[in-house]
Amino acid sequence: MTHHIQMKDILLMHKLCDICKEDFTAHSFNLICNTLEGGPIFYTKISNASKYDDTNGIVKHCTNYLNYINPQYKWCWIIDFEDFGLKHTLGVNTGIQLSKLINKIGKLKYLFLINTNSFVEQMLKMIKITLNKEYHKCIVILRKNDKLKNDVLNDWKVLDDNKQIIHTIFNSIIN
Repeated sequence: MTHHIQMKDILLMHKLCDICKEDFTAHSFNLICNTLEGGPIFYTKISNASKYDDTNGIVKHCTNYLNYINPQYKWCWIIDFEDFGLKHTLGVNTGIQLSKLINKIGKLKYLFLINTNSFVEQMLKMIKITLNKEYHKCIVILRKNDKLKNDVLNDWKVLDDNKQIIHTIFNSIIN
C-alpha cells in the first residue's frame, strides 16, 4: 500500500488526466477518504510520482480532480515528503503553481505536511509567498505524536470504507 492508489483512482484517471491514463504512477494526488470534519482528503507522496517534475501536468491533474469532486465546503490535503530527495527540490515552481491553485479553488481546511525535514520547511517559506494569507493557518506540519494527528485518527468520522488508509498514512510519520 505504498502508493495509496486504489482501483477507483486508476479508473477515474481515464476521465481526469491524460498522462495518468497512460501511466497511473505519473502524478500523486489521490482522494483517500471523505470525512465529516475535513471533507475530502487527498494524498500526495512526491517520491511516488514518476513525473514529479511535470509542473503543468501536475497542476492540471489536481485542478481536474478538484473540479470533478467540486468540494462544497472544505477539503484537506496530506503531502508526504518521505524519500523526498535532491532531485525533487527543483519542483519549487510546482509548489508555487499549486499554491495558486489552492488560492483559486479555496475551501482548504488543512494542508498536512508529513515526514518533512528542515530543507522542506525552508522551501515552504518560499512557496507561502504566493499562498493567500488566509491559508497560512491551514498548513500543519504533523509530527509523530502530534495531538491534531491523534484527533483526526480518533475523532474524525470517515464517511466511506477507507479509514484504514488514513491510519496507515498518519502512522507512517517518521519524525
